[in-house]
Order: sequence, then structure tokens, then C-alpha cells
Amino acid sequence: MRRLVLMASLIISAGSFASDNNSIKRHELGEWERDIGYTGITEVNNQLYISGVACEGKNMEAAVKSCYTNIQDILKKFSLTSEQIIKETIYTTDIDALIKVIPTRKSFFKPGQYPAATWVQVSRLYSPEHLLEVELIVQRK
Repeated sequence: MRRLVLMASLIISAGSFASDNNSIKRHELGEWERDIGYTGITEVNNQLYISGVACEGKNMEAAVKSCYTNIQDILKKFSLTSEQIIKETIYTTDIDALIKVIPTRKSFFKPGQYPAATWVQVSRLYSPEHLLEVELIVQRK
């Protein structure tokens, strides 16, 4: 009897978990995602989780401009703005170069409307040409 109750409990739990999955939407940014095995954007309820937008350029300033221009384009597709970014994680191969271009990064946000942020230096990103990768959590209004 105890096993039956436990099995029934597991089935009920699995059923409620499956129904929760219906609220998860996955949006691809490119077909390469299937090759690697990830989703560019996962939407859960009113939040979007944007996988790292990887950027390269002749220098960090060019890479930052490229990244945040791509991010703006992604946000526009979902009728969102930078004001709705609640968390930003930046992975970079050169934190000192990123610090020097803080004004360039800040120009993509309205003054005083910055997200919570974490910046991490890494030895390498997925592609050796990438200087930074920006990961976001965005809240729909």
C-alpha cells in the first residue's frame, strides 16, 4: 500500500511538472543552436532568459557596440526595451578592456536604468574570436 501511495504521488507530481512545461517557450536565434544543443531564448511566464550573445570586433569597444546592437534587435523582436533587462552577466576575455569602455556599454541603457550585473573574466569563450558574451534576464511588463 505504501508503494502504491508513493507511486501515485510520483505520477501526480510528474503530471503537474509536465503541465508546467507548457508555460516554457523556446525561441531560436540561429540554426547553430540545434547543432550545439541549446536555445537562444527561453521564455517562462513573463521572463526571457537570453543565452550569451557572443561578440567580436577589432577591439573591445567594437565588440561591445556589436553585442548591444544585437541585444537591441533581439529585444525589439519581443517588443521589449533595455529598461526591462533585470540581470546581465558579461563574460569577457579582458576585463580591463571592458572597464575602459563602460561609457559605451552604458549608452545602451537609459541613465539610471541599469540592470543588476556581474562581470567575469574567462580565459576563452566558445569561439576564440569572441571578446565578450552577454547573458540576460528580461522581465515583460
